[in-house]
Amino acid sequence: MPRFLDGWLSDVVKNSLNRARVNKPRERPIYLLSKFIKSSVNKNAIIAEYKKKSPSGLNENRNLVEYVKFMEESGAIGISVLTEEKYFGGSYNDLETVTKIVKLPVLMKDFIVTEKQIDTAFNLGADVILLIVKILTERELVNLYEYAKSLGLEAIVEITDENDLKIALRHNFNIIGVNARNLISLEVDIQKVKKLLELIPKNIIKIAESGIKSREEIIELKKAGADAFLIGTTLMKDPNKIKELI
Repeated sequence: MPRFLDGWLSDVVKNSLNRARVNKPRERPIYLLSKFIKSSVNKNAIIAEYKKKSPSGLNENRNLVEYVKFMEESGAIGISVLTEEKYFGGSYNDLETVTKIVKLPVLMKDFIVTEKQIDTAFNLGADVILLIVKILTERELVNLYEYAKSLGLEAIVEITDENDLKIALRHNFNIIGVNARNLISLEVDIQKVKKLLELIPKNIIKIAESGIKSREEIIELKKAGADAFLIGTTLMKDPNKIKELI
């Protein structure tokens, strides 16, 4: 069982445990996010996220197909799709729609606590999953990471504080995401991200997540060691912002 959690996180994990596996044959090759990040030269490596709503107050119902096509054409190196239903308005249908129309790495962004969720990600064409240190026991984290790897998928191991980082660094994870948002209070702290990025070894791919609104912030985060940037709310509110951020 995942860690004991309070509030909305407890509810979202409970919902994740009960979600059924989607069984269908995968229809696309695997696009490795790590390769796309490493080959992103002369531009900022941006993973554009599609989410209709969030517990922090976002409420944008943009056309999914138009949005992801625009992000791909504008130079995003990956697409993140929320599939959590209750709090983010996502769906597995959204994920499948995206994997059928882009030739970029696609992240299934969800609160993954079971292998059947990873099976669903693979079957629907996702290339990357998110594993959140804060909601998993260390054994679960490692087991789910290895299971994703056995399918050929990559995993972003997400941390929010130094304790999460200590756990992550005990293992051979090649991509670590640093989330500026506190999952309990939902407050954003970009300075915290910079401090955590500086503690992560250079050989690990580092992704700055949440709260990024300007090119200036990206420059600061890059100096601290970020290799890529996962941006959702800013782009959902104004898709044209991608041109400034890249």
